[in-house]
Amino acid sequence: MPIAPPIRSGPLKGHRWIAAAGVRFLRGDYETAQVEAVLGVIREGDIVYDIGAHLGYYTMLASQAVGPSGRVFAFEPRPVNVLCLRRHLRLNRCDNVEILQVCVGDRSGGARFDTRCGTGRGRLSADGNLLVETVTLDELVVSGRLPPPSFVKIDVEGAEKLVLAGAAEVIRRHRPAFAVSTHSEDLRRQCADILSDHGYRLPPVGGSRDESELLALPE
Repeated sequence: MPIAPPIRSGPLKGHRWIAAAGVRFLRGDYETAQVEAVLGVIREGDIVYDIGAHLGYYTMLASQAVGPSGRVFAFEPRPVNVLCLRRHLRLNRCDNVEILQVCVGDRSGGARFDTRCGTGRGRLSADGNLLVETVTLDELVVSGRLPPPSFVKIDVEGAEKLVLAGAAEVIRRHRPAFAVSTHSEDLRRQCADILSDHGYRLPPVGGSRDESELLALPE
């Protein structure tokens, strides 16, 4: 079994983390401004979607924040990441989390995913080396497969706009809050426009509206 010491500080202090999965997480100071913003929105009993769950840091944060009366759905298509994610959830007894090994986008079916990069940099790509299942949030919620979310975190290496496009009905009907990591100025502007058009306000994250992170709260 891999070595998994406790996280040294921060909101997950004492939780166990696989050492080989990254010292930046073990320190407990990973993305402090974004973490603070997310934890300021999630409430006990919430339904949280973690889209682009990676190795589970935000998944674990959400699991702790929603408590036993809430649920977390972690979306992660990359098999090596899912293996590590499962280990972290098991080590920390995050029993309110369900993993969905799929990509979220603007259509259901299949797509190619590029894994020839770091574990946190995988992305949809026409010449990707992995075939993955794709789903939309609208399909999952309207069909009743998943309960509607209270909060949605999106970090999918450039496909954030596609996730929002496939969630138009969820946004209209259920008005979840969002935290969106964007990866270019154009993408940030496009995502901000989509959310603003749906009547969301976009408070700054980390004290600046120029940050790549978007926090979107329904009016």
